[in-house]
Amino acid sequence: MRNNYFKSAFILGGTSTIAQSICIKLADNGCKKFHLVSRDPTANKKLIEKLRIFYKAEVTTEKNDLLLNTSLVDNFKPKVDFYDMYLIAPGLIGNNDLANSNSKEALKINSVNYAGIVPWLIEIMTEKRIKFKGSLWVLSSVASDRGRPSNYHYGASKAALSVFCEGLLLRCVNKPFSVRIIKAGYVSSPMTAGAPKFLCTSPNKVASILTKAPYRRGIEYLPWWWNLIMFAVRRLPSYLAAKL
Repeated sequence: MRNNYFKSAFILGGTSTIAQSICIKLADNGCKKFHLVSRDPTANKKLIEKLRIFYKAEVTTEKNDLLLNTSLVDNFKPKVDFYDMYLIAPGLIGNNDLANSNSKEALKINSVNYAGIVPWLIEIMTEKRIKFKGSLWVLSSVASDRGRPSNYHYGASKAALSVFCEGLLLRCVNKPFSVRIIKAGYVSSPMTAGAPKFLCTSPNKVASILTKAPYRRGIEYLPWWWNLIMFAVRRLPSYLAAKL
């Protein structure tokens, strides 16, 4: 596998627990160059040290706040170099109750999960880049499959991301470049505190599944049984879905 594996990786949302686990798994398979973009690069200190010292990898960092990327006045245009794989991993649940009456909170959730990511996706998915072998992994969520009273602001932003990236996926059908939309269920992290433990999966488990098939393309539910759960959830009558 290593001869055909990623040698370099670009990570947007490097402080995500899943992103950190994926970085380690990539390094295990021979990836030697990482570029980590996050709002607070110092939060990745332990990961950076491990990649540099244990794996002898080249690691660079970049500071970016996705909340600032949505200003049309500034015309934000990031610079993205050529990498073998690109991981899009930002995520913010936010305060759904507050967002119901506070547009600032609602727009914040949208910016981190979708709108602030769009400039990066545009710069990654150039016609020049998709002519060559590589891969884009996008961490979406099962919450994007149906609106729920408890988290529809988050779900809507992830749904927008999923649909946007499905367009990128179809754009690359006959290209060497692959697009992978990952709809993960509950993953053990501070963001999912309070979720039923029997439905939670560890970041390491998710990373292991993903890195076993690095060039897989399409929409993927993780773990696989979330596909069955969401199949049922999408078909619930409204009076039952309203209780979720």
